[in-house]
Amino acid sequence: MEKRILITGASGFTGHHAVQHFLDKGFTVDAVIRRTKLAIMHEVLHTHRIDLSDKAVVHALLEETEPDYILHLAGENSVPESWKTPLKSWRANVDSTLHLVEAVRALGLKARVVIAGSVLQDELGSADSPTHPYSLTKTMQTTVGLAWQHLFQVDVMIAKPSNIIGPGVSNGVCTLFAKQLRQLQADGKSQFQVGNAAVTRDFIDVRDLVEAYELLFCNGTAGETYEITSGRWVSLGEVLSLLRQVSSYDFAITSETEEAMATKQPMKAEKIRALKWEPRRSLKTSLTDVWQYTAQ
Repeated sequence: MEKRILITGASGFTGHHAVQHFLDKGFTVDAVIRRTKLAIMHEVLHTHRIDLSDKAVVHALLEETEPDYILHLAGENSVPESWKTPLKSWRANVDSTLHLVEAVRALGLKARVVIAGSVLQDELGSADSPTHPYSLTKTMQTTVGLAWQHLFQVDVMIAKPSNIIGPGVSNGVCTLFAKQLRQLQADGKSQFQVGNAAVTRDFIDVRDLVEAYELLFCNGTAGETYEITSGRWVSLGEVLSLLRQVSSYDFAITSETEEAMATKQPMKAEKIRALKWEPRRSLKTSLTDVWQYTAQ
């Protein structure tokens, strides 16, 4: 039976990969965008340019499309912008989510909903002292989704990925590093300066992440939060060393400081691993693809 998926934020970094993935899997895809274009064309791809903060528009969209699955990736993901325009971030992250899950409830749809959380969000117990406006909006976004699951049995799951990496238009640190290195190389220089090479992060390839999203739709449990992570923390210095290998560009790395950072609580990937998901791409493979993409 043909399945239909609605993907919000479809023209974003993860959204673009998600649209292509589910088209390749034979899904009919309703891609929700707002401003930018979606550089994909397919006979079963339907593009909707709407504002998700408009409750009536969201209700009409779901009434029209009746999706089997909803992958909610849209939102404001800039910490600096959240300081400048906190209400805009709230509308983009919280209101849009509320309108989606409420439309599912009101229309009696059986859609499975995956909401993309963030490693930067706060735990609910600490929401009275949020880290920044963005973290607050992501905390409340996932809280709203899970509340509609608990109160109204809307089939909602939360997916919380680590730092996302891969080819495509991205503001992630690995893509920024690759762009800076290409400029350095073009300028004939060989000294790359980084703030703190000792900073560690967990990276997950966007293509592995999208595969995890599909698995959640198939086998995930409503009301659960799934942390999606490679399980390996690497320093920014190691990232740069790998970029030196994959680029064959012999540059030196200078760190302003290598002060040890506070130990972070590791993400808990047991739930997604229990569904037989494992990341298939190594960090080196991901960085190779990032480096090649930035040549375009």
